[in-house]
Amino acid sequence: MAATIVLTQRLTSRLAMLAGLVLMAPSVVLVVSAQVLASMPIAATATCALATGLGYRGSLQVVNQIAPGDQRAEVASGYFVCGFCGNALPVIGVGILSTLTSAAAASMAFAAVIICFAVVALRFSFKYGR
Repeated sequence: MAATIVLTQRLTSRLAMLAGLVLMAPSVVLVVSAQVLASMPIAATATCALATGLGYRGSLQVVNQIAPGDQRAEVASGYFVCGFCGNALPVIGVGILSTLTSAAAASMAFAAVIICFAVVALRFSFKYGR
């Protein structure tokens, strides 16, 4: 993920976020497939790192652009708190769901929700974005 952030600095924030959203569906499909088939972990990890790296880089760039200069650190801190909570909550949900069903079912449910969120975000971006 760090390499993605460094290597894509010339991309606009919008293009980075859109690319991250487009790559999100194949990355979660690869992650779930790697879990179910017990193979392909490198391809799944690389695609997921690329998608999340682009999303984080693009969205943090927007946050830094719209934050008032004298409050940029506070706004960026809030961004990271929300981002880390956003990363933790699905993990907890998958853990609970896998306890109630199976690990594969929980992973597939997680993948379906992530893909739905990505599709909705893409639709909003193309409908309301510049």
